[in-house]
Amino acid sequence: MNKPVMCHVVAGYPTPEACLQLMLGMQAAGATAIEVQIPFSDPIADGETIMEANDVALDNAMTTALSFDLIEKARKKGLSLDVYVMSYIQKVRHFGLKEFCRQASSCQVKGLIIPDLPHDSVEFSDLKRTLGKKPPSIIPVLSPGMMPDRLRKVLALQPSALYITSQQGITGNEYAPATQLKPFVSQIRKLSQAKIMIGFGISTKNDVKDALSTGDIAVVGSAIIKIIQAGGIDEAAIYVKSLVSV
Repeated sequence: MNKPVMCHVVAGYPTPEACLQLMLGMQAAGATAIEVQIPFSDPIADGETIMEANDVALDNAMTTALSFDLIEKARKKGLSLDVYVMSYIQKVRHFGLKEFCRQASSCQVKGLIIPDLPHDSVEFSDLKRTLGKKPPSIIPVLSPGMMPDRLRKVLALQPSALYITSQQGITGNEYAPATQLKPFVSQIRKLSQAKIMIGFGISTKNDVKDALSTGDIAVVGSAIIKIIQAGGIDEAAIYVKSLVSV
């Protein structure tokens, strides 16, 4: 059995067609899930590598609608993995909550990862109400060091999964060993049955192993973009296979 790894792609990067082939290649390589980022001009939670990929995708004229269309095309070509859409709330609001949720559901998106969406915001309540009880669900993004009272309020919402950053900051920084996360994750485990995704900085097989010593799934993003920049999507698939292999 492969290690549970979710691979991050930016919709339309390096090109729309290459991105579609990349997702299928990741599935063939043994990935567990794919996180599809809708390109945005101001991705505040992302470091330089993913920011550059966003810029390329936007230059390729990739939009929110075309991002969903890309997922739908991948589904028709045999993509059966769980797909999570990562976006920023401004993109969701601009597209329209109802239409965003409708299209996400139409292409079988399992969850929405929105880093700048606080659980106590009006937008969170509106989005949750619009989604209802059917997939996709909102996947809260948490970081170590958050106040215990705030954590309890998030967990009281009974999320199906949580995205936990290995450290505070942005994507692409060096991976912080899971030993720093264990007290935080242990606290969560006592109060929630949510699947725990751990991301930010994971780039090696040892990083994956370390993240999985605490969480349920390791998320790899910037490292994949760097492999694409250096060797293309075929090299990225080989890289993913090396990460997931036991």
